Amino acid sequence: MASPEEIEALFAEEHTVDLYRIVKSSTEWPTWNHSIKTLAKYLGFSWRDTNPSGAASIEWYDSFVESGDRVVLQRILDYNEDDCRAMIVLLDAIREMQLRTTYRPRSQAMCRS
Repeated sequence: MASPEEIEALFAEEHTVDLYRIVKSSTEWPTWNHSIKTLAKYLGFSWRDTNPSGAASIEWYDSFVESGDRVVLQRILDYNEDDCRAMIVLLDAIREMQLRTTYRPRSQAMCRS
């Protein structure tokens, strides 16, 4: 098990990226908000759970603590894994946007001259 210091070091600013900050400051989306659920769904990602949400996952956790039901635990794990996968989908889309705006093939550059 990791110590509190090891966990703090893992999440230190130099090891992490705040995708929400990047989304808000550097991208535009045809969506009504910038949540990971909205953007990942827009990009084609879907969660295994029919009603994924952070609030629901807290309820699932409370239910698991009370009951010890392994099915509920698996639902939590699936939800967390899907959230991580959704962030990868979003990060890949942001990287693709960056490539499209910073790289223009030579033939396209010549056609526009």
